Amino acid sequence: MPTLFDSVKAHFDKDEWTYRQLGDHSALEMGVAGETGNFRLVAVVDSERNVVRFLTFLEGKVPEARRREVMEFLTRANYGLLVGNFEMDIADGEVRFKASVEVEGDDLSYGQYQSLVYTSVSIMDRYFPGMQRVIQGSADPAAAVADVEH
Repeated sequence: MPTLFDSVKAHFDKDEWTYRQLGDHSALEMGVAGETGNFRLVAVVDSERNVVRFLTFLEGKVPEARRREVMEFLTRANYGLLVGNFEMDIADGEVRFKASVEVEGDDLSYGQYQSLVYTSVSIMDRYFPGMQRVIQGSADPAAAVADVEH
């Protein structure tokens, strides 16, 4: 009987993604190219809770001196989002966008998969230029989010 992880892998296979499994974990990793940047996408399956998370990571880490401003940027960006959210590890500056779903049983529908994958990548891609300007110190967080959203 196929597992939830099998279902996720089958969807990526159907779309002809190139991925690698992360050790013996129920997680797949792949590179993705957006219009504004390149990112790392990780699909994580928690079979015990029937939850699938799609995490799109910003390449590199936010320098410690810029983390407060980036936190403000991410908080402002999160406020209006309907699906998913940005997260930052304050300790090391890792930034990711997370879109997740709880499913019934062991089946993630193809429509759910597509929606979550493309939401995760497209939102990271959309906000990436503004986030980069905040990281570089050339934009105020509020102004950078306003630029992205208008």
